[in-house]
Amino acid sequence: MKKYWLKRIFKYGILCVVLVGATIWVYDHGRGAYEAYVDRHENDIEWIEKNIQFVEDYRIGDNVLKVEMPDTLDISHDLYTEIVQKKIDQLLVDNYRISSPLILYNPFLEDETSVNIYFHTGEKYKFEYYVTTSSIATDEDLTYQRMLDSDGNDLSQNKHYYTLTGFVVGKRNNLLIRILDENDNIVQSENFILNIPEA
Repeated sequence: MKKYWLKRIFKYGILCVVLVGATIWVYDHGRGAYEAYVDRHENDIEWIEKNIQFVEDYRIGDNVLKVEMPDTLDISHDLYTEIVQKKIDQLLVDNYRISSPLILYNPFLEDETSVNIYFHTGEKYKFEYYVTTSSIATDEDLTYQRMLDSDGNDLSQNKHYYTLTGFVVGKRNNLLIRILDENDNIVQSENFILNIPEA
């Protein structure tokens, strides 16, 4: 009886080793084939454009988009930037409002603590924002970051395209944004929750 069980254990042990070996071989072979496939298309601009996409990432926040592309894709930063900007321009055909802006997490892969935000307003307004990982009872005592032009003056416009920085990775970030008229009266304010992923 003991001999029977030893044979059975030995048989199942060999079967497990074969299955693990086969799984590793299939994984390595599949990954190698995929990497070769990506390598063959690295000079095909049309293929690259098709395989760099913005996808919704609800782990970061509601309606937040981030770039998705093949892990092994090796292209120049200039080409990547050009393709991503083209895709952003395509997204901006829609008319985003301050209450439902287009939010892109680090689209140009330059700062993992940043998001880009895009929205339109009928009139020209100033824009400012505040980022915190603390809960907010009132925003009366908060120091907002105002968007300024190259001369340091308040930037007033109806197409609001900004890169917002200061987010903390691995944390739940409160993003407060607001637009103001020429007399600094608050026209509208919004609050968004963003969970910035760790690298």
